[in-house]
Amino acid sequence: MSSTSLPLRNDQNVSCILQPPFMADKGLILAHEIVHPAAVRRDYSLARPESDMVQFLSDELRTPKLDTIYSWLWLAGLPIASRSLQRQCMMNRDIFLTERPDEHLVWWHDQIFLKPLPDYLLCHDFWTVHLCKDEALHRSACGLLLSYAWIVQHKSDFELAKTSFLVPKELNWAAWVEFMKSFLSYVDLDTLEQVDRRYQYGELRLVRLNLLTRIMAMSIRSKEQFMYGFMSTSTWYTAFLQNNFAWLAVVFIYVTLLLSTLQVGLATTTLQESPAFQNMSRGLTLVSLTGGFVSVVAVFLLIWYLFCYHLITTALFLRKVRKSRKTKGIKNA
Repeated sequence: MSSTSLPLRNDQNVSCILQPPFMADKGLILAHEIVHPAAVRRDYSLARPESDMVQFLSDELRTPKLDTIYSWLWLAGLPIASRSLQRQCMMNRDIFLTERPDEHLVWWHDQIFLKPLPDYLLCHDFWTVHLCKDEALHRSACGLLLSYAWIVQHKSDFELAKTSFLVPKELNWAAWVEFMKSFLSYVDLDTLEQVDRRYQYGELRLVRLNLLTRIMAMSIRSKEQFMYGFMSTSTWYTAFLQNNFAWLAVVFIYVTLLLSTLQVGLATTTLQESPAFQNMSRGLTLVSLTGGFVSVVAVFLLIWYLFCYHLITTALFLRKVRKSRKTKGIKNA
């Protein structure tokens, strides 16, 4: 098979060797034009991509957090293609860039998180050397390309992608269309068997991803996953309370309105003489006072627990980092 030919279809040979998902003459980036970051964060330190290219590409393309909750992913999104960029703008969604593949196409309120398309996915030689040697990486890379076939459908989407720094600015529309035609001829759009299973779903709702992650964390007893959820949108306690306890303010407003109504009712002669209304008013008053007190105490206890948790975990993490660096320093001496 020549280097410009497409892989055999599944019904021809399921064991065929992995190849780039587009023809060589349709590539948009040359190998010498690819520039990787000098260093990227990994765990609590920096790592050089060239020192472990497989790990670098895994961090860039794989979606391990979504894989752990994949069986429940239908609760966070629909198994349909994502909306295009111009439709996202029409829905008043602001585009936020993220380099984490797990967060790609995740939306929250009026925000949607998108991972810029890496240059190397547009290079045929890079696929041959690095991505075609690992099936998981190959499928994840194909999935990321497929997501760009979703969000960049028209020329207006393409221009939005360039101005939002999602694709290289030097690309032109005609070349992009030819590239996508070649890529889509490789992917079976009905079964999506060539792409990672995460890309069977389009946009995913962050609130539900956080809930699913915390439920999963309880089953595996992971305090860290339960505390932080899928993706933390703020590290401020004020924002945390606003996002998670806004309903409490609504309840208090309703209770206040209810008690005011009862007070007006008790001021009338007819209801003053009604034992049933008197008993109901007494019961609702006690429930409101007790519920309000318990709610306030619970919020303060939660804040105190979060403060203690973060303080202790920070101290333990600091000790771990110092010990690790001291050990490495002794080895290098």
